[in-house]
Amino acid sequence: MHCQQLLFISIINSYFLFIISQLHKILEGCVLQFGNIVVQGENLLLVSSLLISYVMFYYGIKILKIERNIMDLIFNSFINGVLIWKFSYVFLHPNSVLQNPMTILYFNGGYVGISMGIVFITVYTWLYVKKQNIPVASYTRAVVPVYFGYFSTFAWIRVMENSQNYFIILQAIVAICFFIVASRVKIQKTLLQLLIWFHLIQFELALYKKYFVNTGIISKEVWLYGSLVIVFICISYWLERREREAALGDENKGRRNAMTQLALGVMMVSIAVASIFNNQQEEGKIKPKPVVSTSLDSGKIGTNKGEVAPDFELLSITGDKIKLSDLRGKTVILNFWATWCPPCRAEMPEMQKFYENNKNNNVEILAVNLTNSERGPDAVNDFVKNKGVTFKVVLDEQGDIGNLYGAITIPTSYIIDKNGVIRNKYIGPMSYETMDLMISNIQ
Repeated sequence: MHCQQLLFISIINSYFLFIISQLHKILEGCVLQFGNIVVQGENLLLVSSLLISYVMFYYGIKILKIERNIMDLIFNSFINGVLIWKFSYVFLHPNSVLQNPMTILYFNGGYVGISMGIVFITVYTWLYVKKQNIPVASYTRAVVPVYFGYFSTFAWIRVMENSQNYFIILQAIVAICFFIVASRVKIQKTLLQLLIWFHLIQFELALYKKYFVNTGIISKEVWLYGSLVIVFICISYWLERREREAALGDENKGRRNAMTQLALGVMMVSIAVASIFNNQQEEGKIKPKPVVSTSLDSGKIGTNKGEVAPDFELLSITGDKIKLSDLRGKTVILNFWATWCPPCRAEMPEMQKFYENNKNNNVEILAVNLTNSERGPDAVNDFVKNKGVTFKVVLDEQGDIGNLYGAITIPTSYIIDKNGVIRNKYIGPMSYETMDLMISNIQ
């Protein structure tokens, strides 16, 4: 198989996982609650991915009349890639999993896990295509409409999340239009041109999004779509050149291969740069963003976003009095938890790691233990000591503060900015990446 064909397969499959990673960011703070049972957004993502995959599989077989083995390839590589991303936490943090196996239910391998999934689906697809002697043109005919189908679903989920953002609505409309067109096209060259035009339009829309205009910085989406436009243009050029050379002979084969390898290297660097900008910010180095208007601070005290967090004073496990208002000037993660709570136990090592890396960046963690539900303060002291927790832990012995903040399901965390304003609420265990993302968004 020619290297440009392999690169094309790699990019398409890799972008499937990029879409899933973006869906993960959207659903990360979402929960469904059935009594005392909480279903995390990440698990909703896995279920929804399976359902969307099934719909795309049915669409490919029944509507597009794609060969069964090709649709099996797309379905299996994608689902296995998502599962590898989800359960890569086991390989990346074996000690945490051995200490608390429940962590694999709550966390994933983040962007490293996505990279592991990308490697898997690329190798798996390449080997399967070679083994089954599947023409790349046939694979392209199947995978491009499916790709647009996934992107359309992802775009419309974003519309439901933020129906007032007209740029997101335009992205969704463009995606569904390209999905319809790609479903009717059978020529590989035309499908590649559709990919080029699609990402070019998304590139333009990303340029003109409101946040880009306001901040004056290049967004991650701009880098991503710009890189993909360049990559698909190069692939399209390679395919056309190969066809011409096949007709005219192969006199310059050696020089062509050398140039191909060079261009491949350049493009891989481009993809790497785009991935860096799409990646989470470096651990322990939360970079400040432009100051957000303090209009969020309406002066109203409450537990909703944009309201000033209600003040309180509690005793710490060391006997010191700690007031929430004393932490003004720092970004605070206010966490409600208990030692008997499995997701709380899974979350604590992640919070400790995040605290150690960011305590010098005006970031504070205040963990409010719902002591009225514990066996006693000694259970809290033993847990904190065994887990090596060094951030502030206070005791809500009567449960008043937990009731005040509506911490019915634990863990529940509030992200409070330097002015004491609640900027976000998260129900369920937070990973390091989740905390990094939430704090970075308001720093």
